[in-house]
Amino acid sequence: MRHQNYLFPGYPILQDDRFFKLSQDSVVLSAFARLRKGERMLDLGCGIGVLTMLMLLRCPGGRAVGLELQPGAADLARENLALCRLEDRGEIRTGDLRALPGTLCDAFEVCISNPPYFDPGRGFVSPRAELAAARSEQGASIGEVCRSAGRALRWGGRFYLCYPPQRLVALFAALTDSRLEPKTLRLVYPDEGKEPCLALVEARKGGGAGLRVMPPLMIAQKGQKTEEFKRIYQLEPLEESQNAR
Repeated sequence: MRHQNYLFPGYPILQDDRFFKLSQDSVVLSAFARLRKGERMLDLGCGIGVLTMLMLLRCPGGRAVGLELQPGAADLARENLALCRLEDRGEIRTGDLRALPGTLCDAFEVCISNPPYFDPGRGFVSPRAELAAARSEQGASIGEVCRSAGRALRWGGRFYLCYPPQRLVALFAALTDSRLEPKTLRLVYPDEGKEPCLALVEARKGGGAGLRVMPPLMIAQKGQKTEEFKRIYQLEPLEESQNAR
């Protein structure tokens, strides 16, 4: 069943119960990532286009391509781009990120992905094939996602993704195997006294050794949403001074 939600006020998004929907992880990742004016971004496994559109809205000077394996999700992503009047700066292609076409290799300054988190059979597995593929590594492993980002990025390009903190060792190994050096890490905490629930990572193609650990992002403190977290859900285009870390 299809229904409508909103990325931000005035920017609707069509969703379908067959496909992965707008999630807190994607919204938080879009506020962590940076897309500068004139840069091109590739969204690996873009689903219905959530991250592609979030980044285009936050970064008005950037352009984006979304790559999605499932034709139904890709069609819905195209509808969503048109619905938000973003088709002039974004496009959606149907294809397998594990077989990246030559036209997408060495072509981007930025890659972004909210990749599958779990090994097949681990965690909750949806009875719907499309959702199971989006949540687990049935469609593409984290190693394959990182290899695709490494192929798509130009030298010095940046790869942004979110991942479970308990799997950071596997993620960092997959990144370095693809010549992507982890450069920035920010952990997201649901509340004070809780363990982190999400890791936000920036890696750089051909980057030197050295990892910057940012202050944590607290979703809530003593059960109340923090001001920083509230701002993440507001549409505030990033200025060029903010785009440089």
